Amino acid sequence: MAEEEKPERPAEGRKSKRESKDKDQGLVKRESKDKSRSSVGGPTKSVRSRLTITEPSMSRIKVRRQSYGFRHVAGTGPVDRSSQIAIEFRRPIMTYLNTYQLDPRSSFHIPKVKKIINKHLNEKFGDHRYHLQESPALAIRIAGEVMRELKQMQFNRYRIISVVTIGQKRAQSYNNAISFLWDHERDSYADVEKETCTAFIQVTVFAVYLD
Repeated sequence: MAEEEKPERPAEGRKSKRESKDKDQGLVKRESKDKSRSSVGGPTKSVRSRLTITEPSMSRIKVRRQSYGFRHVAGTGPVDRSSQIAIEFRRPIMTYLNTYQLDPRSSFHIPKVKKIINKHLNEKFGDHRYHLQESPALAIRIAGEVMRELKQMQFNRYRIISVVTIGQKRAQSYNNAISFLWDHERDSYADVEKETCTAFIQVTVFAVYLD
């Protein structure tokens, strides 16, 4: 029996399929090369020249967002904010002229000062009994009240210093000595002492002339 001859397929179809595959592979290879170049070397010069900013950027701090519900209502628009703290607390520079004054206008009057000290001691230390916690607090309170009242007497150009000492009486000796530079013509002091059955107190007020 004679063998049947199979019809041969046209060679052009095979070639066309191969050519299309080669073209696809070539495109894929070119794209991969371009991607690798862009990732390694960065954008080319032509791309960099296109990344130019033509308009200035607006900061969010300078632009305030409007409310969508009250945009057209009068009095609810954006308002420019400004701080007034620096203007309010800016103090003017104080300038003083020379007075050529070398002596105080009112000198430190010792009898008046002792009278004020005795008044506070009679009110707060008359029947005081020594206590480990209450006695130091009383000394601080007397010193503050005496100094506050003496400042109201307006001894001009004097610095007032009040020192109060409270101690317990236990048959001991007590000596208090203070040494400093002193102007015997202008500086002065007043000293008052008082005792109870269990405690003693000493109040000393110094008036130091500033000039």
